[in-house]
Amino acid sequence: MSFMRRLGMGIAATGVALLTAGVGAGVAHADGPDTTKRTVTTIEGAPWVTLDEGDRNYRVAAVRCFLDQLGYFEGCDPTADLGDLYTPELTAAVEQYQVDRDLPISDRVDTETWATLRTDVGVVERGDSRTDTVKGLQYALTVLDEPVDVDGLYGSKTEHAVEAFQERKEIGVDGDVGPLTFRAMFAKGAQQG
Repeated sequence: MSFMRRLGMGIAATGVALLTAGVGAGVAHADGPDTTKRTVTTIEGAPWVTLDEGDRNYRVAAVRCFLDQLGYFEGCDPTADLGDLYTPELTAAVEQYQVDRDLPISDRVDTETWATLRTDVGVVERGDSRTDTVKGLQYALTVLDEPVDVDGLYGSKTEHAVEAFQERKEIGVDGDVGPLTFRAMFAKGAQQG
């Protein structure tokens, strides 16, 4: 057997071993293995909702929590009287986040900012210790008709609320908030279906 052929076979075997070991699993995390292409296309095709100073809704509350967790904002308290208000302080936090992530500075949570937040939040699952991120998701779930205590603890109740939301949105049920579930929760149409 020639050296090049042995080298090629060795590389192929290494690739198979890495995939079998799950090295590529993080990239392939698609919010449950049973999500149909139609569901993915529908959810990924839904536009992000732009948030501006003065807006008041669950998306704002979640962004406050995400940016608090990431160290840009102090004030993740979505159930407080003004915990869902887009304040001047949040505008400053969004601007700094945009600067640090090389995004266009827009003073608003726009498409590019949402997409980057989705990446930075990553997969959130049972036992996750990022309490502010979890609070933002719990509050969103509650508003989206999957009530759960907003306590920052991703336990069985939060997992079941995520599963119910995923089932309603026809996302493969796994109880984790991955990129597709995140978009389904915060893009236009989240309150439908």
